[in-house]
Amino acid sequence: MLVPVAAYLTYAETVTLYHELLAADIVTLVKAHGPPSLPYGEGMYYQLFMEEELVETALPLLTEFEQARATPQLPRCPHCGSFAVAPAGRVAWWRRLLYAGTTPYQCATCQRLFAA
Repeated sequence: MLVPVAAYLTYAETVTLYHELLAADIVTLVKAHGPPSLPYGEGMYYQLFMEEELVETALPLLTEFEQARATPQLPRCPHCGSFAVAPAGRVAWWRRLLYAGTTPYQCATCQRLFAA
């Protein structure tokens, strides 16, 4: 019988976990999941299913994936790729308006402003 092993995954997370499990010879089924997205009505998240007897074999991979997913990612400069970024001090009013709801960062390497 198929049991769900991961839910509310983004497309990138689904592809990563699917290929990790496939490399370990564990076959999974991917299904759209979550609230419908417009205009097509398909779920915007994904869910992975596998056979009950394979869950115990896949448990180390699943726990490692969930731990990596739960740890916060460090912001990275989209221009130069540097991790030497810090929240921007003074930001122009139009940039604050543009970055509303996000945190503006400034790269210490290339001095570019970006939102994360």
